[in-house]
Amino acid sequence: MRHRSIFPTLIVVTLIGCTPKTESETPVKKTTQPIPADSLGESLKRASSDDAKTIEEAFFHGMARAFIIGKIEPNKLGVGGAEFRVKRNPVGPGVFVYDPRTRFSGVTRNLVWWVPEEGKAYALNSPSKMVTPDLSFPEEIGPPSTADIVDYVFNGKEMKSLPRQSATPTGPTFTVKEYRIYREITDTPISISEEECLVRVGAKYGITPAKAKEVSRKVMGSLSTNNWFARTPAAEIRHASDWNGEER
Repeated sequence: MRHRSIFPTLIVVTLIGCTPKTESETPVKKTTQPIPADSLGESLKRASSDDAKTIEEAFFHGMARAFIIGKIEPNKLGVGGAEFRVKRNPVGPGVFVYDPRTRFSGVTRNLVWWVPEEGKAYALNSPSKMVTPDLSFPEEIGPPSTADIVDYVFNGKEMKSLPRQSATPTGPTFTVKEYRIYREITDTPISISEEECLVRVGAKYGITPAKAKEVSRKVMGSLSTNNWFARTPAAEIRHASDWNGEER
């Protein structure tokens, strides 16, 4: 019977255990170059952010923008979200997503949304609601008034407070008739010019176009100042000084 020789194994053991390592056999420690951190400027650009202070904040701005874009439905304004930008809320949580364009078919519109946290967002005025119908107006946890937000986002004015919805009216209120004039104007299709809209509404309510515009601004100012924007006109009209329980 042939026997397996043990000598080759012994020789291998001897070589492994006793042969000194040469310089070329000495393990070389691998060194890796640190991956350069993304610059804040690049993060701001990718997120379309105006003022994020950190890369993490820029990431949230980008997420908020994408969330609003994902809520857009086909709309008469032709808004798709490619132009949207994001600005931080300096007096409270979250950010404001907005469209820097302010003229659509010759009519002034300010599109702006509030994203207080991931996965939650609110339309802040009628044009925004038109573009994202699934997003409600803020109610109990309202941000600063829409007028203040518009001034901050579009005009660079300082925003100082974070008022909540007020039960006690601040500033001038409005009547049921004035609210209906306001709704007629804000609900007018975008295809109709502002001038034509004011003429039509003025004729319907027996007032001049200039007066119709004045009334609309007054009602919007009252809704904004008091954070009375609601999900439906039926809820908003209840704040009219002479409302007696009838719906719109």
